Amino acid sequence: KQLSRLSVCVLLLLCVIWGANGGNILVWYTEGSHWINMKPVLETLIDRGHQVTVLVPSTSLFMNTSEPSRFGYEPFNVTVKKENMEGILNDFIRFSMYEMDQMSYLQLYIRYMDLMKVNLQYSLKYLDGVLKSETIMKKLKEGKYDLLLADPIYPGSDLLADILGIPLVFTLRFSLANNWERHCGQQPAPPSFVPGAMSKLTDKMDFSERVWNFLFYALQDIVIDDVIWKEVDKYYSEVKGEQPSYRIPTHRVQ
Repeated sequence: KQLSRLSVCVLLLLCVIWGANGGNILVWYTEGSHWINMKPVLETLIDRGHQVTVLVPSTSLFMNTSEPSRFGYEPFNVTVKKENMEGILNDFIRFSMYEMDQMSYLQLYIRYMDLMKVNLQYSLKYLDGVLKSETIMKKLKEGKYDLLLADPIYPGSDLLADILGIPLVFTLRFSLANNWERHCGQQPAPPSFVPGAMSKLTDKMDFSERVWNFLFYALQDIVIDDVIWKEVDKYYSEVKGEQPSYRIPTHRVQ
């Protein structure tokens, strides 16, 4: 009887394993250390039976489609030159490592927003390579993906997920004053307790620091809305033929 019960248990286990199908996951492009950090996540997904396909721009600095990998690539062409991407990356690294700590809040903010404006223009050209390419969009729609996984340093993943009708999962929390996470991911971030990213504050704040953190959040929301979201919403409306808002609560920040 014991042998018979054991045989039945093994048979049921095999049935469960055979019946379990992994998901088909599409991955939004990223760059630099963000790509290095994402690769182990993709390897783990493959180990768990999922199929993974990564979107890769033609001028990527770190995403190499010729290197051996267990996941597939979906290359797309962009009009931005590689030296332009190298330039903005070097400028941002120099700012974050050598300049930021020597700057006042006003200098830091002005410099950061200048970098973000340039990066946004490049990002929108990258989006053209995916969203305005009939060939790429046809492939993606025929791919029958179950999920879009994105590192949110580049915009557009939410729009693609919306067009494909699939869930979107973010892998990172990162934005200035937690703007994306609060408006897109609905992440709770009370300014009395959660220091805004790049505010130079810690989780140990006195009353004056809490007041400054509150003002920091408000200032970033006002300016980022005007500098970034207005441009992104305009681009999204052009692609969808309507007036969507980038800040929709469809994101799940992990």
